[in-house]
Amino acid sequence: MKKLVKFLTSSKFLLALMFILNVALFVFAMTSLPNYVYPLFSSICALLLVGQVSRNTDTSANGLVWLIVIALMPFFGAALYIQLHTSRCSKAKKRKFQNVSYQSFKTLEQTQNSLDALSKFDQGSTNISKFVLNTEKWPVYTDTTSTYISSGDDFFLDMFTAIQKAKKYVLVEYFQIKSGEVWEKMFNVLRLKAREGVEVKLLYDEYGCIDSFDDNKFFKKLNNHGIETVPFNKIAPALNTFNQCRDHRKLVVIDGKIAYVGGIDVCDEYANIQSEYGVWKDAAVKLEGGAVWSYVVMFFNNWQVSAKKFIDVTKYKVSYEKNSKVKEFVQPYATTPLTKAPIAKSILLKAINTATKSVVITAPYLVFDHDVLQSIKLAAYSGVEVKIMLPGVIRNKALYFLTRSYYTEFIKAGVKVYEYTQGYIHSRMVVIDENTAIIGSAHLDFRKLNTHFESGAILHNSKTVTSIKQDVDKLIGSSHAITLRDCKQRKIKEKLAARFLKFFAPFI
Repeated sequence: MKKLVKFLTSSKFLLALMFILNVALFVFAMTSLPNYVYPLFSSICALLLVGQVSRNTDTSANGLVWLIVIALMPFFGAALYIQLHTSRCSKAKKRKFQNVSYQSFKTLEQTQNSLDALSKFDQGSTNISKFVLNTEKWPVYTDTTSTYISSGDDFFLDMFTAIQKAKKYVLVEYFQIKSGEVWEKMFNVLRLKAREGVEVKLLYDEYGCIDSFDDNKFFKKLNNHGIETVPFNKIAPALNTFNQCRDHRKLVVIDGKIAYVGGIDVCDEYANIQSEYGVWKDAAVKLEGGAVWSYVVMFFNNWQVSAKKFIDVTKYKVSYEKNSKVKEFVQPYATTPLTKAPIAKSILLKAINTATKSVVITAPYLVFDHDVLQSIKLAAYSGVEVKIMLPGVIRNKALYFLTRSYYTEFIKAGVKVYEYTQGYIHSRMVVIDENTAIIGSAHLDFRKLNTHFESGAILHNSKTVTSIKQDVDKLIGSSHAITLRDCKQRKIKEKLAARFLKFFAPFI
């Protein structure tokens, strides 16, 4: 039943339903109505959307493609277009998110000293951070230290140890929590802290966790153990575009002093307990200092809307002693699908476009749109050394075929592409000019860059940037460098499948 509900609320179901309706309409019109009825109806649908399409597409060519698709298959084409360009919630819910964000963002403060120091360090880094600050209000901090955690095994060990030392509160926000050894350990730690009087809050995405446990009331029962648990964006079997907007964040905050952010969910494969794909390679960052306050605010933005209660977030704030020895710049950030511009995508573009020496990207797959694809190629054409690290193990055939379809044009542009052959690389990291790193939860595809709630951290002049670069270099040493010959040897059925799948890429 859970899997059925999950499918009924998915974009795949919407796409299939609209396709079936469109075929039924076509058959009915061609067999029972005059021949001109279906073409006329299709043309009217295309004309009704022509203004909206012209505003929301990047080029006239893209707009023309959309109009042709809608004209040929009005229900299917219109549903596909609406899904990709209007994945938003109701005005009432949007207003709730905006009101909560407005109140909480007033508690954030950007010090001019931090910006001035960053400007002296590097202008490109400054441009990235100013963009995030001016669009989403997330400050840059100079009183925070970061630690790179290069594997799920080390991550959970470090995080559970830190939670055991919590005195006031533990805030947990995850897209996916699965039954298994990792969750059992985490549950025991959280349960014991709650017994000690520590405030424990757990925010989970209902779609991501809907089939993780056999007990339908599993998460509700956590409240009996003192773990205040709330689902984000409860799903329902209805054609609601906001169903596609999921909380994809992976975030833990302890006492307002420590925060963990990155791409690691609470699942056994991340700790390499059970993984059918070899070594499961993911990463996270541990932050200690003033920047943790931004993650407290980030958590409560989604918590208040989901729990339907207002909270004075300032009672969770702690004071810090300024550490004059800290020389790194840390900027937490969160993205939502409720903004007019796709912030996650814009951060990625801004980072790539500011590179003058090198760009390093690790990702489990790539499903780029035109803008990101062109930015990567232009960087390589401009003499910037671009390296992309991807898995060489097939986990999802559709994503694997789509990712490999970019290889030829990347390599021709001068991009160096590597496939990790020892297992499955799942980390989402970008390193710019060896002095700036972006690490977070967002995958490099249409959906995560546009329709999900994501979180991450931007780091400048940090030992963490160096650690990430060294880790990637180590991975490259045990990876296969893709050549044009490899691309030519791809099977014909894979090439044909990739061409077909590219049109449906935003739904995969």
